[in-house]
Amino acid sequence: MIAKLALLLACVAVASGNPAAGVPWRWKSPLPKVTPIGPVKSHRIVGGSEATPHAWPHQVGLFFSGGWFCGGSLISNEWVLTAAHCTDGASYVDVVMGAHDITANEASQVTVRSTNLITHESYGPLTLHNDLGLIKLPSPVTFNSNIQAVALPSDDVSEGDLVTPTGWGKDSDSATTITDNLRQVTVPVISNSDCSSVYGSTIYAGNVCIDSTGGKGVCSGDSGGPLNRNGKTYGVTSFVASAGCESGLPHGFTRVHYFLDWIESHTGVTP
Repeated sequence: MIAKLALLLACVAVASGNPAAGVPWRWKSPLPKVTPIGPVKSHRIVGGSEATPHAWPHQVGLFFSGGWFCGGSLISNEWVLTAAHCTDGASYVDVVMGAHDITANEASQVTVRSTNLITHESYGPLTLHNDLGLIKLPSPVTFNSNIQAVALPSDDVSEGDLVTPTGWGKDSDSATTITDNLRQVTVPVISNSDCSSVYGSTIYAGNVCIDSTGGKGVCSGDSGGPLNRNGKTYGVTSFVASAGCESGLPHGFTRVHYFLDWIESHTGVTP
């Protein structure tokens, strides 16, 4: 079995102007870090750039009761898709919608607290399989230009397709907190066979992996966030290598297309 560090890819930060304002959020990082079985490469920084404000109106910030921060995607006016390692063990979550600067009290933000959290019943914290969670909002949110749902995919991504993960996660391994403004980076999908050559049995049909060569990809605080392509979300941020976000090793996501039936059974949402 591949050894895994008890570190997770979500992260915690002091925030203001949102539900976490004044709360001393502890650093707890539920983005799992997996020890590779292949050689470790070394690269520069977690790449990417600041997103255009509200260019990704389905992106939400999630402040969980356990003291950790994750991302998520609105897939309807009352359901948020995120990672199981984010929802697992939490009793409630404050959902921040319509944000660009997650540390500011922006007029565009709508915040609600939910206690209706669903963790995939077959989620394996050791294998990281079925790393998918759902959050039901206490009442439907009203959509506007800053808050919208993202479509689920009726087809799947393939090796070489360009995808764009988004989130407020750390912009380098050395960073001590999440970033203020939403960021994005565009990277190619790699085959599961190439990904499993690095992570072994951690990789199965329910994963999709990206090439993070050059230090481009996700990091702590991005957990549960979307892997975007052409107005749809194809993945949910799941893990990085124990060597770090900047290592150049593949980053792993939960493959949304693989779980369409599970999502529909709980939410009624379909592509």
